[in-house]
Formats: sequence, C-alpha cells, structure tokens
Amino acid sequence: MKWIMNDSNVLPQNLHDILIGIMLGDGHIYKSSPTSNSRFEISFGKDRESFANWVGDLFKDYSQNGIQKIYYNNDIFNPKFGYRFKTQSLPIFNFYHNLFYKRDNNLWKYKKIVPENINEIMNSTVLAYLIMSDGNFDNSRKRIRIYTNSYSKLEVTKLAESINSNLNIYVGVLHDRKDQWILTIGAKQLDKLRNLVKPHFESSMLYRLGL
Repeated sequence: MKWIMNDSNVLPQNLHDILIGIMLGDGHIYKSSPTSNSRFEISFGKDRESFANWVGDLFKDYSQNGIQKIYYNNDIFNPKFGYRFKTQSLPIFNFYHNLFYKRDNNLWKYKKIVPENINEIMNSTVLAYLIMSDGNFDNSRKRIRIYTNSYSKLEVTKLAESINSNLNIYVGVLHDRKDQWILTIGAKQLDKLRNLVKPHFESSMLYRLGL
C-alpha cells in the first residue's frame, strides 16, 4: 500500500515530493537543539544560479531571505562564490528531519539516512530531484550515475530497489571508493527514465539526463 499523507503539518504533495528528492541528494535539515523547530537548507555552485532560483521560488513561502549569493573569498579579480537557500525554522520541517535523520546519542549528533519507508514515497518527482541534486551523465558509457556516497551500502541498495519497484527502472549499485556506493542507470534504461523524469526537470539541469 502506498504511503498517504494525512498530517496537516507536512508540505503540500508537490513540495513534499520535491523536498524528498532534494533531501536524498544535497539538501539538509537542521535543528539548533533537540526541541527546536527545523529548517531546510541547500547550497549551489556558482554555475547553478538558474536551478537555485527555481528551488528558491518553489519554497519562497517558507523563507524570509530567499536565494543568497555567498562569497568564499575576498579576491575581487577571481571571486569564489555560490548560492544558498534557507527556510525559516518551522514546525512543518520537523516531520522531514525525523524522516531523514537518526540521532547518535553517543556523539550527540544527527546522521542523515535514507528514509526507512523510501519504497512508499519514491515516485518520478522524487527521482527527478535526486538526479538534479546528485546526478551526473557519463557520456562515455551513456549512463547516469547518482552519487549516494554518504549512505551505507544497505541504504543505497534499498534506494535502488525502491526506484526499480515503483518506476520499473533497473538501477545498479556500484562500489565507488573505500566503503562508498553509488547508483547507476544504464543506457538501455535511458529512454524510459527520460520520459518519466524530464517533465519535472528545470531546463538548465537537463544535461544531467544527457539532453
């Protein structure tokens, strides 16, 4: 049975799916203390301004400052900069913090995880935003790689299985380096994948589908 949202303290369905996809990739949700509300945050490289503005516009109702340009040095001739988006700390993001983080009581830190119910919440929107966040098109082998290096092999395998079972896209689990694993979607799956996720893509990110 598909997981159905019935809690008024979660995002509307379209933003819920988008946030799940981004959170599987480069997104983060922070709490300043175990009892505080949570905020969603994501950073973008300097060549991702269009995608940054796209995400910022989607979540504009939850942010006071929107997309901000962040400088990493003071060199006026060769400035290094990127973009950052933060929401306010709000109760609505507590649900997603609980979904994506497990507390390590020994270190008093939170570790980001693949949600245990990923098979119930995976869909084409989620996959599209995961690829836009952490995907890469390997032109030499006509495949897509998704850099899930921060997750355990068990979590990456579970994520691959959720894409396979929900979207009928075969996804391989490939050892990358050390104890790190990534997802791969091969050339034979590309047409099917593109048909599923392209409608959800921001146009500047289509290159991650090899388009």
